[in-house]
Amino acid sequence: MGEEQIVVQINPDVPPTGSCLGIVNAARKSFGRRSEWDLLVNGRVVDGPYYEELRLRDKDKRLLEFLARGMTADDFNSFCSSLAVEGTLVTDSYDNESYHLDSHKDFKDQFIENLWQWRNTPTHDTPFNHGFFSFEIKAPIFVARQLVKHEYLIMSEYSRRYITDDVEFYQPTVWRKAAEDVKQGSSSEAVSVQAIDPNFVNFTSLRVYKELLEAGVAPEQARMVLPQSLMTSWTWSGTLGAFAKMCQLRLAKDSQYETRLVAKEVYKHLCDQFPVAAPLLVEGVK
Repeated sequence: MGEEQIVVQINPDVPPTGSCLGIVNAARKSFGRRSEWDLLVNGRVVDGPYYEELRLRDKDKRLLEFLARGMTADDFNSFCSSLAVEGTLVTDSYDNESYHLDSHKDFKDQFIENLWQWRNTPTHDTPFNHGFFSFEIKAPIFVARQLVKHEYLIMSEYSRRYITDDVEFYQPTVWRKAAEDVKQGSSSEAVSVQAIDPNFVNFTSLRVYKELLEAGVAPEQARMVLPQSLMTSWTWSGTLGAFAKMCQLRLAKDSQYETRLVAKEVYKHLCDQFPVAAPLLVEGVK
């Protein structure tokens, strides 16, 4: 129970569409230009028609960096190099190990804070909305209600107005202590609740729910007694850009843990389809 109850998978009826090159060419459309993949055999560029691998050209990677960051690669490197700690300069992308930030937690937190100051400045988002995803999600209602707030993501949810069986409740493996520095958040510290059974309300609610149905009460009213721990499922569809914005917010350390689990799985799928573009859009949040 717990984490394994939360499921994120690609909608089997709607495979992901688009590519990093597609984003590049959407951006180049304004200038009447197109780019092409580099065709590789044994890691070397060939003319084709036979090839083993497709690779995005360096100039196109730089274009994606500019579109996502709102600044050129040179400007970004200058920004990073201006941040130093104990003689260690930041000189490459955040995800690159050359940053050596893990041993400097205070500096790492400051770097991420500065990173997001300019990440919230205007960027060139439109080309990133030419890639599309559709997911099948299973999670507790309290998670679904947080995620439904995101713009430009279409949700079609399982309805208890029509379905009365298959009732399942989310049961966390750990009850987390409230965070002292985040009003609505939790810490990683566990709280012992052995003296009470927090899941008792689930079983009580289920019993009352079934009794109401057996008495002839309409499902749309009987569902009112079910708690927010009730599991639900939905189809969630939108563009790469829209899902990346969701991940930006929900992968942050102050986001609810269960919600981060969903965002983390979504982000993996974004990176599978858009290995260059997706990490740039969610840069600085891991």
